[in-house]
Amino acid sequence: MTEMYLNKIWSTIPSPLILIDRNDLILAINPAAELLFNVSNRNIKGSHFNSWLGPNTLLIESLLAVRDSQTTAYISNINIEIAERLDIECNLQLSILTDTTDCILIKLDIREMDDSKVQVLVSPEASYPTIGLLETLSHEVKNPLAGIIGAAQLLSMNLTPKDNKLIDLIVEESRRIEETLSHIGQFGEFKPISKKSENIHLILERARKIASYGFASNVVIKEKYDPSLPNVLGDFDLLLQTFLNIFKNSVEASINGSVIIEVRTFYENLMSIKNDNGESIPAPLNVEIRDNGKGFSKKILAKAFQPFVSSKINGSGLGLALVSRIIREHNGWISIKSNPGDTVLRISLPIIKKENK
Repeated sequence: MTEMYLNKIWSTIPSPLILIDRNDLILAINPAAELLFNVSNRNIKGSHFNSWLGPNTLLIESLLAVRDSQTTAYISNINIEIAERLDIECNLQLSILTDTTDCILIKLDIREMDDSKVQVLVSPEASYPTIGLLETLSHEVKNPLAGIIGAAQLLSMNLTPKDNKLIDLIVEESRRIEETLSHIGQFGEFKPISKKSENIHLILERARKIASYGFASNVVIKEKYDPSLPNVLGDFDLLLQTFLNIFKNSVEASINGSVIIEVRTFYENLMSIKNDNGESIPAPLNVEIRDNGKGFSKKILAKAFQPFVSSKINGSGLGLALVSRIIREHNGWISIKSNPGDTVLRISLPIIKKENK
């Protein structure tokens, strides 16, 4: 009876719990930890905790201290790398079990992700003064630019083929500036987004096909989809543009022209975002896009989602800035982990809730 009661408590505790033995191998995890790691208790047994919490020096030292002193230890505001997928900030409690000195119970209290934690990544508010200036600049430049293009095309009617090459260059570069200005215009207030129930895999598949017909024609795109995922509440076109921009960045970051992109979808009941009204919105539907490109430098990575920040020689720095704005409008969250040869961009989105009948 006591064992059944303890098992019930173990199952209903909302915080992830991990029980490890003297060799730091996992003996058991509770259902909350199964959701966190996206693995069953049976399949995680016997693996080293480093495989799921990362080789964190502070955690390792704390485990040694707990075993040595036979007391409980608390670690506040520690960054843990969950199964090499996501860096989270949490508080840890390490406790020696009362009936043995060999086993330690690890309790994770995950700190809720709010706007202050993701401001560097997805905070359009910080750029509003700049956005207003950009919109004014875009409007003022477009009119004379159209005149330049028209005048150049008229001149081309009376020029030699050699001179026309220069005219073509003027028109081509003017068109490029015009396209850049069109992108800049999207950083203002979005028109009301037409959100409806969408299958994220249909959007990803459309983006993959469009990319394969153009800039990613020679690129290998691997798919690892979870077909059981529920729908998202979103704007199909804007989300399509998001994934196209990400694919394009991956292709342009290629090393020696060899590009491999891996797209993975999965459910993880971990992330929640506070909206402008202070409401906490779960964002459990995840899309990870991994590439083998050169990655971001630490300096660029810290500002990757800000306008006009780019690691590319001729890059406008608008692609990821627009992506972050779109995801923000969908009450989502976006992050990047990057090392040379391995860059992972992760997007977390809310899902359509099933109504109880």
